Amino acid sequence: MDAFFVSVEEVLDPSLKGKPVIVGGSPEGRGVVAAASYVARRYGIHSAMPIAKAKKLCPHAIFLRGSHRRYSEYSAKVFEILRRYSPLVEPMSLDEAFVDLTGCERLHGPVLTSAEKIRNEIREVSGLNASIGIASNKLLAKIASAYCKPNGMLWIAPGMEEKFLAPLPIRRVPGIGPKSGAELQRMGVKSVGDLARLPLELLEEVYGKWGVSLYRKARGISDSPVVSETEDPRSISRETTLETDSTDPLFLESTLSYLTEKAAGQLRENKLFAGTVTLKLRYADFKTVTRSKTLEMPTAEDHTLFKTGARLFHKLFTHQAQVRLIGISFTSLTADPHRQEELFDDKGGKCWDGLYQGIDRIRHKYGFKSLLRAASLRSQ
Repeated sequence: MDAFFVSVEEVLDPSLKGKPVIVGGSPEGRGVVAAASYVARRYGIHSAMPIAKAKKLCPHAIFLRGSHRRYSEYSAKVFEILRRYSPLVEPMSLDEAFVDLTGCERLHGPVLTSAEKIRNEIREVSGLNASIGIASNKLLAKIASAYCKPNGMLWIAPGMEEKFLAPLPIRRVPGIGPKSGAELQRMGVKSVGDLARLPLELLEEVYGKWGVSLYRKARGISDSPVVSETEDPRSISRETTLETDSTDPLFLESTLSYLTEKAAGQLRENKLFAGTVTLKLRYADFKTVTRSKTLEMPTAEDHTLFKTGARLFHKLFTHQAQVRLIGISFTSLTADPHRQEELFDDKGGKCWDGLYQGIDRIRHKYGFKSLLRAASLRSQ
């Protein structure tokens, strides 16, 4: 999807179209850019840039906090369309997916026709633009979709892979970031064609396994299959950059409680259960640490997930370290918890299920913050 968060905001408020719009929070805060309109990008603004820097680059930009709920609703519309064209849809995020159209020609016509139908239907149903890359594998399809943005469609015909890749800058290759790109340029490697001319032995000697991966990517080689959602459960996470660095364990734990409630609510909305909890802390010096815990039984209950996250927090946190960012994520997701109730548990799991169903109904009607755990209130 093209500038997905911003595009949703433009559909909801057409007056934003043609203006520099940034989703990510207040310019007086310390958050980062989640999405920027194509107009804002002309000023050098990009995702993950500090909001304060974006404000300096474009003082007259319109800054929006955004709504994950609204973005999830529009994402669901897009994925519903994709699933009508193939049973193999692999979500990468709210706004990106791989679709395997192999064998679907008899139903939907040639691949170019199918892609055009998908793009048009997304536009008609949601009002949003999508860019589609078509190729023989996921690596090339991703490169193609980025190449033809915004609102484009590009097909890399079989046999044309290396010819298409050769003139591209090396940063077009997924996995090559600013640091590795700069290092390759110091070696005289500026294009994908330059990279393809390096022998496998040299790349492997210098970079190890990553060198082998570079050798394959430069030739457009990828054997990664498209894996459907049921085979590859998604992760659900929430994190926040604090307004000021904090060493207050009560405030940080309260923030963690609130993030856990948000993420657990999304678990239940998607009828999923988490098997693993991961805590993330980023300190003032930008050092980032994570710790994970696998649960005895998958769950979507706030209190169980928060207890696990809080234990991980207390193992990681030291009073001397200033925390800049805190986050929680749930992985090993399943739609079937295989839950067995405790034999001597008087309350039983059904009691908790009923409680959280009631909480979710109230929040759906009156807003998420209408009902919060007491532990979450200190951070609000």
